[in-house]
Amino acid sequence: MSKNTKLFAGLLGLALTAVAAQAAVPTLNYEINGDNLVITYTGTLLQSGDAVNWTEVTSASSPYKVKLGSQKLFFCASASEEPVDPLVPGKDMTVSLPGGVSLNMIWINSGSFTMGSPSDELGRQAGEVQHRVNLTKGYWLGKYEVTQAQYKAVTGSDPSSFKGADLPVESVSWDDAMAFCKKLTEIEKAAGRLSKKYEYTLPTEAQWEYACRAGTTTALNNGRDLSDLMQSPEMNPVGWYRPNSSMQTHPVGEKRANAWGLYDMHGNVTEWCLDWNGDYPTSSVTDPKGPATGSIRVARGGNWGLAARFCRSASRGGSEPDSSNRGIGFRVAIIPVK
Repeated sequence: MSKNTKLFAGLLGLALTAVAAQAAVPTLNYEINGDNLVITYTGTLLQSGDAVNWTEVTSASSPYKVKLGSQKLFFCASASEEPVDPLVPGKDMTVSLPGGVSLNMIWINSGSFTMGSPSDELGRQAGEVQHRVNLTKGYWLGKYEVTQAQYKAVTGSDPSSFKGADLPVESVSWDDAMAFCKKLTEIEKAAGRLSKKYEYTLPTEAQWEYACRAGTTTALNNGRDLSDLMQSPEMNPVGWYRPNSSMQTHPVGEKRANAWGLYDMHGNVTEWCLDWNGDYPTSSVTDPKGPATGSIRVARGGNWGLAARFCRSASRGGSEPDSSNRGIGFRVAIIPVK
């Protein structure tokens, strides 16, 4: 059907409106089925009694049925004001930050996994109760920890103690990390690269461990368990920790990625998560977000100054949301907004 064409079915009229250039072209078709007019459409369905003043049919979904009668009504399909979503679920993406800095995001499919550690895992702590977690929505997670160059591109500052554009930003609090995510969300939405359906934020603790494990059930995401609590050679291929770091951070991405393409999930800097710290459940949960309130925010992955046991996939840490130190940074996630 062409734009601005009016069609009539008995005493009911249909018209298809013109659309903004940047939006997807809507479609509208109809058929008579007994006493009903059946409208199939894409976009937003509007109706009018005079073809001048239009209102959205808020309860409509395609196909939409209208009983034929004596009242004259016009219908049209209009494009949403929201541009075609630039994010394509299922695909990795590269975000262009101010100043020509790039941020690489890896798509993480929805799925289920066992969170926590088995009772015989070397280095296990009491709070790592195993339980099944179902994550019903896919999301994007930073390929690397947020670097100093990326942090400065968004915020204009760099609080890090160890200086280097490709080093992970550190000495940032949970509050700082969330402020970064909020600012980046504003920048990307203003540029038309992020729809209202998504936002940048920190991953939940469950999202973090699911992505870290990348299908593994071992202490480390390279399929290995630790052989020593402090100095474990199994850590060397995948992370910077106390025995191999020279007591400092290192450029992101120098160690081996996990099976899903994520780097430095073990060591380098500990990574803030969205959740308040709390006890794990003992039964299966879906899309957990931790307690509603608390005093400690979760941080995961261990860092350059810690023993191997604190860098395991299941190891849990945390601190007050306004605290910071040279061992803590973060990586960003893009998740659907409720």
